[in-house]
Amino acid sequence: MVESQKTDKAEDVLKSVEEFAAQAKLIALNLASAAATARNTGNIPIRVNDDILDLVDQTTKASDDINKMIKMVKMEMGSLYRLSRQGVIEFEKNQELLDKIERSLEFILSESQRVLYLVKKLKSISIDNKLI
Repeated sequence: MVESQKTDKAEDVLKSVEEFAAQAKLIALNLASAAATARNTGNIPIRVNDDILDLVDQTTKASDDINKMIKMVKMEMGSLYRLSRQGVIEFEKNQELLDKIERSLEFILSESQRVLYLVKKLKSISIDNKLI
């Protein structure tokens, strides 16, 4: 696979992760709204509401961190290419930058797994308390 194809594939994956983070954040905010409504009507204890809000905060922060890191990775990936004197775009192998991108991608993967865990936990609490 040529470098431009690898970059295109990586951008597709990053876009999917961005969409996942946005969906997770939306789900968390919707559950926070449902919990607030239930709390105001006395249908769930304060502790459960606080647990949900804490998980929503964690999900929102992790989703935002993922999106910031994705923006950084995209900028760094763009830095791997240069325009030759002949006007041809060339891949410039910069091991330091490639290592940095790899570490960033590992962070994105780790945070994505954490968001998935948090959403599952939110879902479980919400089902147990009949919020969904």
